[in-house]
Amino acid sequence: MAFSNGYIIGFATAVCLVCSLAVAGASQSLKERQDINKKRDFQKNILMALDLGKGDDLVGEKVDALYAERVSVVVVDGEGSLVDGKTIDDVQAARAAVKGKDAKPELFAVYQRLDEGKPAKYAIPLHGVGLWGPISGFLAVGPDGETVTGSTFFAPKETPGLGYEITADKFKAQWIDKKLFENGKLEPVRVVKGEVSLLCAGNEAHCVQGVSGATITSRGVDEMVAEAADYYEPYLRKIKAGGT
Repeated sequence: MAFSNGYIIGFATAVCLVCSLAVAGASQSLKERQDINKKRDFQKNILMALDLGKGDDLVGEKVDALYAERVSVVVVDGEGSLVDGKTIDDVQAARAAVKGKDAKPELFAVYQRLDEGKPAKYAIPLHGVGLWGPISGFLAVGPDGETVTGSTFFAPKETPGLGYEITADKFKAQWIDKKLFENGKLEPVRVVKGEVSLLCAGNEAHCVQGVSGATITSRGVDEMVAEAADYYEPYLRKIKAGGT
């Protein structure tokens, strides 16, 4: 049985339309799931930095519930003062406004761990550049405003076995109990190339060892921690003074 050209074209068009709708529907469904997973991954890393769980234990709706119960997000200005009525979107817009410029953002986000409803630890975001792309993370400090109590790092484009090792527990463990101040003066933790005991003799509280073979990524971590310490210094000083 022969079909006309018009029938063939119409049939092919209908098949393409049905397939396109199916693909679009699946894509939208997957996007919603991807957005949920992306949000949970972000919250999970904050929870881990604040010592509110380990990676294997933080899954699915448990992340949502724990984050809602134990984490409070506040926005502060360049003087370290709380700013009411501002959101994370405002913080992101403030950062975007100075991208590529030699200027500080006007707003900053702080993620507070709540113990019995009161702030007990504080996680500050980190943003930097590695060898192959953006790196980021969170650095948490205790109620004294200077002792590092936890950290997490992201390096999605860095080389496995090299720069990507900043996400490993071995690297993150080095940050525990490091200090951001020395005799009242800001002195952020630096990432050094080699043995801390040799390169930072007498100043070990302000040094961690970089990843061997990942000089540029390690330098990126060093720079983003120094930048965050500078940005958040006024807020950290208020924590030290018991003002938050």
